[in-house]
Amino acid sequence: MRIAVAGVGGLAATLLDALSESNHEIVAVIQNGRRTRGWARAWLRLTARIGSPKLSALSFALRNGIPVLWLDRMDEEELAPLRRVEPDLLLVGGFSIILKKPILDLPKIGCVNTHSSLLPKHRGPNPFSAVVLANETESGVTFHVVDEGVDTGDIIEQVRFSLGPRETSFSVHKKACRAAAAHVAQVMDRIEAEGLKGTPQDHAAATYDSKLEGEALHVVWDTSAGEIERLTRGCQNPRPWFTHRGKKVRLVRVRARNDSHEAPPGTILLLKPRLTVAAGKGTIEVVFAYAKRPVPWLWPAFWNRVAVGDILD
Repeated sequence: MRIAVAGVGGLAATLLDALSESNHEIVAVIQNGRRTRGWARAWLRLTARIGSPKLSALSFALRNGIPVLWLDRMDEEELAPLRRVEPDLLLVGGFSIILKKPILDLPKIGCVNTHSSLLPKHRGPNPFSAVVLANETESGVTFHVVDEGVDTGDIIEQVRFSLGPRETSFSVHKKACRAAAAHVAQVMDRIEAEGLKGTPQDHAAATYDSKLEGEALHVVWDTSAGEIERLTRGCQNPRPWFTHRGKKVRLVRVRARNDSHEAPPGTILLLKPRLTVAAGKGTIEVVFAYAKRPVPWLWPAFWNRVAVGDILD
């Protein structure tokens, strides 16, 4: 088949790498045109030429001479270059634009998305974070037909993998990339032989996870230490934050403890051997955190004037 791939990061890059060793032809790589316009696209192309093709779909395309198309409005002018390469199928992996009917109708066979959860659970833009925050013991990758909804199309195939108790959003991402790369060629072979067939999702069992940013990443010290620890593991880009003396601090790594205390949540209990904070239940040891102003710097530093009894907001 002639396949166009829409995606930006590591998931799309691993799909491209796997497809390059299959019997299928990659005819175009589609990038998010809403995030970059004008000179920013030229700069992105320049940096992508020295980037890793295993981490960036754009790097992979440029290094392998594959046409790069930018998607934004999805009008006829923008879709014309894609129409000229005559794709049989559009494969999506890690693409943040919801595809509209004009592009869904363009490939001869249809469109398939590679979603990094076991649909219908954890629809939406944050499956890597969502499975960690939900304390799941299993996740996977779902190849499904793309319709006009968000991750609602018929399921073609699911690949499962187990999750350990210390998973992070990054580690889940790596597992999903490996699972998708190992199965994408056989999924494409099956579609070529049998057409675009799938099993309808159980929409009653569906969950949707919104994008995590801003206040959604604000650490609520009233919650349990376990929840705060999962938030830190599950949200690694961007990271959870709190404030100390009006300065924003981001958590990178913490350890949850079941220690009892009578202090208000958010109170600094100890400075050594590690800074320890009271949670709603248990305590949090701050292993690594940083403040962003004026430049990113390890927190706490001596000039931060951190003291036992301080309240973190």
